[in-house]
Formats: sequence, C-alpha cells, structure tokens
Amino acid sequence: MLGIGMSTLLLAACGGEDEAKEEKKDTEEVQQKEDPKKDPATDEAASLQQMTQVVEDAGAIKEVEDIPAEEKTAITDAFNQYIDAFNEEDFDSYMSVISKTPVNFKYEDEKRYVKQIFDSVDSKRSVSDMKIINYAGKKADVYANIEATTKDPNSDKEVTRSGKQVTVFHKKDDGWKVAAIFFLASEEDKEKEE
Repeated sequence: MLGIGMSTLLLAACGGEDEAKEEKKDTEEVQQKEDPKKDPATDEAASLQQMTQVVEDAGAIKEVEDIPAEEKTAITDAFNQYIDAFNEEDFDSYMSVISKTPVNFKYEDEKRYVKQIFDSVDSKRSVSDMKIINYAGKKADVYANIEATTKDPNSDKEVTRSGKQVTVFHKKDDGWKVAAIFFLASEEDKEKEE
C-alpha cells in the first residue's frame, strides 16, 4: 500500500474497489515503464527509497529541531489544511494545498478521485503523533499516524483503515504543497486485505 495516495485508499474502502484496482494497475504500469526507484542515481529514486524506509521505521522518528519557527508554523498549517479541507469536503481548499507537480501521483488524478470521494462517500481522517521529521529549506516531510473512516451513505457500510503516513511538502511561491504521499497500512489492515 506504500506510495498509493490516500484518495485511492479511500476509494477502495467503500464501493470504489474497481476504480482503485484499475488506478493501481495503471500506476504499476507507469512505474514499470519509468520507475525512478530502479535508477538510484536520481534524486527522486533516493527520496522514494528513503521514504519507504522512513515510513517503515516511523516509530523511532523524532521531530527535527533545526527548523525556523515561521517555517514550522507554515508547514504545520499546510498539513492541517490538507487534513481539515478533506474532512470538511472543501474541494477548493484541499486542491490548493496539493502540488501541481507531485512526485508519486498525478495532480489531475488526485483532483478527479477527491471529487469522486466527496460526491460518493462520507470520509474523515484523524491524525495523531504528527511531526516534521525532515526539513531542507524547500522540502519537508511530515509524519503522522492516520486513521481514515469511510462510510457509504447508500449502504451504511463503514470501513476504517489506519497506518503510518509521510506527507512530503515542497515549498512553492504560494506556500507549502503536498508533493508526495507515502502510506503504510497497519498490520491489522493488511491482514483484512488478504
């Protein structure tokens, strides 16, 4: 489940299994053709490999200390907007914090999937243990435990998934934007999927 955006995860949770499977298939095909992980010489490959390890080892991660206070506030505000706008189904606010040049998902796909989620299911995310674990001027990694509860209003089917997430932010002219999402489902959720 690592590297799949939260919108795909939530679509799979309630009624969107086929769309999520198709997107996963499409994503895997694209990755096979142009998978930066296979070329460790690229910055993106190094970042993807590093994030996989970071998410796996998340329990021992400490918040960075060498971050300017105003940047810490701006990054925290961007992360909170990302979560709050999703929970409030505020499409414009949510998309305004998503990078138009993301690393591990496509902007247009995220736009389409989030719209579909808002139109078809009731979904909420709750966050705990949020901390900035890496800061490098124009890039920041935010770790959090995420619990996503998705309810299909037509059937009252409800699914809760939880796991560890690292959200990568890039600093743009108009603020900090979500550029990558790395989610690792909890062991309980992995067992349910099998």
